[in-house]
Amino acid sequence: MADAENIRRRIEVRLGQGEFLAGMLHVAARGSAQAQENYIDRLCSIAAAVRTILEANGLIGHIPYRPGAYWQELKGSSVAFLDGGVANIDLPSAAPIGIRVGSYIVRPGEADPETREQFNIELALVDDLYSNEGFLYDDDFADVAKLRDAARIVSETSAAWHLANRADAPDHILLHGPLINPVSPYGLDDFPGYELDACRSFLGDLSWNGGTEDRQFVGLYLEVLKRLKASGRSVVGVVERSIGKDPVVTRYLLHQLLDQSAVRKSDATEIIANLALYGLNDASLFDVVLQEGEYVGPVSVMRQGPENKWPDRWKAWIRDYPHALTTYLKPSELSAPFRVEAFDDIRDHRRALELILHTSRLLPSYGFPVGLDIVDKFAKVPEWMSRGVRGQHQVVLLQKALASGDPRALTFAKRVLATKGRDWFFRPSA
Repeated sequence: MADAENIRRRIEVRLGQGEFLAGMLHVAARGSAQAQENYIDRLCSIAAAVRTILEANGLIGHIPYRPGAYWQELKGSSVAFLDGGVANIDLPSAAPIGIRVGSYIVRPGEADPETREQFNIELALVDDLYSNEGFLYDDDFADVAKLRDAARIVSETSAAWHLANRADAPDHILLHGPLINPVSPYGLDDFPGYELDACRSFLGDLSWNGGTEDRQFVGLYLEVLKRLKASGRSVVGVVERSIGKDPVVTRYLLHQLLDQSAVRKSDATEIIANLALYGLNDASLFDVVLQEGEYVGPVSVMRQGPENKWPDRWKAWIRDYPHALTTYLKPSELSAPFRVEAFDDIRDHRRALELILHTSRLLPSYGFPVGLDIVDKFAKVPEWMSRGVRGQHQVVLLQKALASGDPRALTFAKRVLATKGRDWFFRPSA
């Protein structure tokens, strides 16, 4: 076990970097003299205590960085990176959507450049978000942002399922973002269901004939996740920035140790209370707790949040959602750790982490799997394309308004033409 004073000195060095400076400024802005005075000292104590507990219980693993040997071992394997892009189309008179999920598949060590790297669009949807004749949803819903988020989430997971279901499925599939998303925000009573054709497209199953609840987001997303998990493929989600305030993984790890009587309840309670007091989430804490090449856990986490916040009609469905085997990996000393999620029955978890570590260090001064950055740029819908769609919509709208002969329709069309993106109608700029 590392000496406590050495841990403390290393943590003190880290406190002057990255998110901790922002955290200090945040505490100072709150005007608490006592918190300002004790911030550094208490934070060192928290991080050192967490490090000591995790080390004592074998909950810190290490992956050596050995690029020469590793890439030779990976020769003959295939790795797929997945990410989705959403068109930036914001119109006050309609809710068109454009989503495409791209894949970047690499075969390390392959000599032929034609087969070494492949770029594909695994899934693409272009339609109205809600329309009785539309492809995505069969009813109206006021919160268009939620509809877009739901469509993006299920599209990306569906693309991963399509890849995993192929005869030549990649050995590893890395998804940019969480593998399992919270679903309760999309379980509202008036949230529309997908049309049958959309569901069949997502599932890649033309014979699927689910009922009304099966076609709602909560039901459909669960079905896609179950199929993806049952594929047995190595599928992981890599979350670049964890912005939530709740130290979910730390809490789960401490609760797991409490169940095993491996930590005192008073110690665990004090750590959780201090994390809340100083506004530290998992990423901030593990940034100083972990050293280069280390990871914490992993621990099985229910990503759906507390049950008392679930919509009543969906509680039985949400209980059936798979847990996410979650860890934080710190690829290098100067890079922040990121969250890695997998299904809790993954057979080659350490191999997946080894892949993520080595792809995170392919470029100097970079600390994230470079393949995910590549596919992010590939799948992103360019702004010029979104502008073209908006312009075409405005032209058609004006033509219809002129043809109607209704002065009110013409006035509305003029307002649409004068509106820029998210700006309120004729709102003065600063």
